[in-house]
Amino acid sequence: HTFYIIITANMSRFSDNWLLDKVMFDYVQGGSCACCGFPHLFAPGGLEGLINAMSDLETDSKTHEINAAKASPWPEDMRDQIWGDRLLLRFKMKKEMKVYRAFLEEVVKDDAASKNIVTNNDDETNVAIQDAIPILHHFCTTQLSPHELGQIFQLQRSGLTEILKSKYKITSAYAIVFCAVVEQLSNFNHTGYGVDAPPCCNSGVDDEEELFETVLNYSSRGQGFNLVVAENIIEEDCEEEWKVNQETLGIFLKRMISLAGPTLLERAAKAADDDDNNDDSSNDGAENGDGQTNSSNNKPSFRSDRRVARLMIARYWADRLIEKYRSVQGEGVDNQSST
Repeated sequence: HTFYIIITANMSRFSDNWLLDKVMFDYVQGGSCACCGFPHLFAPGGLEGLINAMSDLETDSKTHEINAAKASPWPEDMRDQIWGDRLLLRFKMKKEMKVYRAFLEEVVKDDAASKNIVTNNDDETNVAIQDAIPILHHFCTTQLSPHELGQIFQLQRSGLTEILKSKYKITSAYAIVFCAVVEQLSNFNHTGYGVDAPPCCNSGVDDEEELFETVLNYSSRGQGFNLVVAENIIEEDCEEEWKVNQETLGIFLKRMISLAGPTLLERAAKAADDDDNNDDSSNDGAENGDGQTNSSNNKPSFRSDRRVARLMIARYWADRLIEKYRSVQGEGVDNQSST
C-alpha cells in the first residue's frame, strides 16, 4: 500500500491532523519495527481495555478516545501497539513519583537537622514537601552561579526520544508517535492551540503544570527546550552580568513539587453533580484540535501526549538539579570531615 500526506488549506503544519498523517507515513516507511509492539500485554478488553486502564492513569476522556481510535486511519495492529505503549510509559512514570517525594523529604529533613530543629519528620506522612521550595531556591541562588543554573535547564529535542528509548525501553509504533509529538511541541507556537494543561481545580490557586507550560521555551539555536532561569544583563558601559530570573525559577520548583504526585497528570475538575462513573459524560476532558472539549469530534487528540512530553522534560531537569544538589552537599560533608 502507498500512503500520501496531503497538506490542505485547513490542515496547518504541526496540527494534530498533520501529526496523525506524519505518524502513518513514517510507520509505513519503516520508521518502526512492526514486530516490536506490545504482544506480552495482557488486555482481555482489547483496545477498550487498554484505554480504560489508561483512564486510571489520569489520561483524557476514555469514551472520546475509544471512538477516535476506532475512527483512526491507522491499521489495527499499529493502533493497539500505540495504546499499549502509552499505557506502559505512564505506568512506569507513575511508579517513579516516589523517587521525587523521597528527595524532597530528604531536603526538608536535612535542612531541619542542619538548624537543630526538632520535628516529627521521622514519619513520612508528616513531611511537608512544599517546604523544600525555599530551601532549593536558596541552594540554586547561593550555591550555583546564574550561568551554572541556566545550563541545567536545557534539553535537546533528540534527548527526549532517547529517554523514551533508553530509559523506558519503548521502540515500537508509539516511539514514532512520540517523535512526531516532540516535533510538534518544538513548533507549538505555530499550531494556534491553547494551553494543554487542564483548568486549575481550585479557583485562585496557581496550577503548576500550566505555569510550567507557559514558561517552557524552544530554541533551534543550540539550547533546544529551555527555561530562562538566568538572564545575561548587559547595560551600557557595563560588563555583562548574569542574573537569576526569580519568577521562572519559582515556577519550576513548584512544578518539581508536583512531580511527587499524588497523580501523574491532573484532570480537569468535573461539575459537582457529575456522576464519576458515567463514562459518557461530556465533561470528562475530551479535546479537539484547539484544546476545547468536544465529544462529537472523533479525531485522535495528542494533547495528553504533549503533556507527557512536557512532564518528561520537567523530570529531566529535576533529575539534573537533584544530581547537582547532592554533589554540592556531598562536597560540603567532605570538607567538614577533612577539617
